[in-house]
This record gives sequence, C-alpha cells and structure tokens, in this order.
Amino acid sequence: MLDTMKRTTLHAMMLTACLLAVPALAKAKKPKPAAPAAAPAAPAAVPSRQELKHAPDDRGHAQPEAKPTVAPQKFIEGLYERMNTFSKSAATLDVLHTKIGDDLKSVIDYPEMARLALGQKWTEIDEAQKKEFLEHLTKMVQNTYVKRFKPGQAIDIKYGAAPKLLPDDRVQVVTTITVGKTSAEVHYALRPAQGRWWVYDIVVDDASQVQTYRKNFKNILDKEGWPGLMTRMKKAAEKKV
Repeated sequence: MLDTMKRTTLHAMMLTACLLAVPALAKAKKPKPAAPAAAPAAPAAVPSRQELKHAPDDRGHAQPEAKPTVAPQKFIEGLYERMNTFSKSAATLDVLHTKIGDDLKSVIDYPEMARLALGQKWTEIDEAQKKEFLEHLTKMVQNTYVKRFKPGQAIDIKYGAAPKLLPDDRVQVVTTITVGKTSAEVHYALRPAQGRWWVYDIVVDDASQVQTYRKNFKNILDKEGWPGLMTRMKKAAEKKV
C-alpha cells in the first residue's frame, strides 16, 4: 500500500523525501483505499478547484493584503540558492539539517497542507487536535526532507514554461531537478499570503504530496480512527534523521 509510493530513483533528491513521509506511517501492506470523491480525475494535479473550494477556510496564515512582489519562479530560485549555499557552508550533517529545517518554516505552508490533507475531517476536530496534527505533520515533512541532504551535495534545477495559473491566485512552478545522474519533474504549488508565496503542495513525477497524504490519512482514519493516526504520525515525527 503505502510502501509502493516509494520511488527508488529519487533517493538522492530532497523533494522525493516529502513523498516518503507517508510510507513511514505504515505497519503492513493494506488494501489500497478508494480515491476520495473530491479528487480530480487527472492524476498529476495539485488539489483541484473543488478541493480548494470545500476545504475549510482556516489556513493558518492571514489572507493576503497585497500581492507578492517576487515572481513565483524567483521564489523557487531563491529556495534552491539557499539550499545549495547551506550544503556548501555546513561543516557537519547536523548543522546542515538544522539550517534547512529552519528555512522550511519560511517556505512551506504547513497549516494549508494540513487543511487539505485532512479535508472534511479538519472541520470535525477541535483546536487541540488541529495543533497536535499540525505539529506531527510539520516534523514529519522536515525530517524526511532534510535527511536527503549531505554537505557538498549540489542540486541542479531547470524551469519549464511560465508558471501555470491555479484557482484563487495560486500558481504552479514547473521544474526538473537533477542530482548526479538522477532527475525528476517537480512541480511546486504556491499560494499568496502575507504579501509573499508559500509552498502548499509538491508534485514529483505525477504524484501530489497533498493527495498522497489525503488518501493514506483517510485510510488510516477509517481503519484505526484518530488515535491510530496520531500514534503513527507521532512515531514518524520522532524518528531520528
């Protein structure tokens, strides 16, 4: 089930790690759950217009009062410039992982990712449960993200055509990431808030991180309920890098 989401060709790449966060929750192979009714028909899409429309409107960040002053592609370029700078300057693996983890706080929209990953369930849980879920999800993403970096490892990125327009002033930046002899198509879904851009989904070789989380979290909730999901997420969040 969840283990099949692993992509062996992307082990060297930091973005593949985000997709590997969900398999870390699995104990054993289980039947593949049916796709949520709100999921889009096309597989490689970020959350659809229907998903964005029906997800609850508490996103963790205030609605934008001004449009971002930096172009979407420039925002992603800045991210990779910082990652490569960290890789060159960090003397140890721990220092590198700490720098990257701290930087992610200003890049990834964890509250929006949590909102979309839980879907309707987000409206049914209380504030304490939302906080617990968000803490585990944030740590899971950070842990699986940073462990793919090593001091001195360079990442090359090439950009596609102009960013694709999505609902609600959101955009998708199309890139191709190469590390050594491996490469992958990586698409970043961004939304504007607080006068800047935030990453709320990453699509790696046609697999949406948010939709992957959503399907697998729903499957665990259906079988084990909220306590079961929290147990699995807590274990994944506390796993040492």
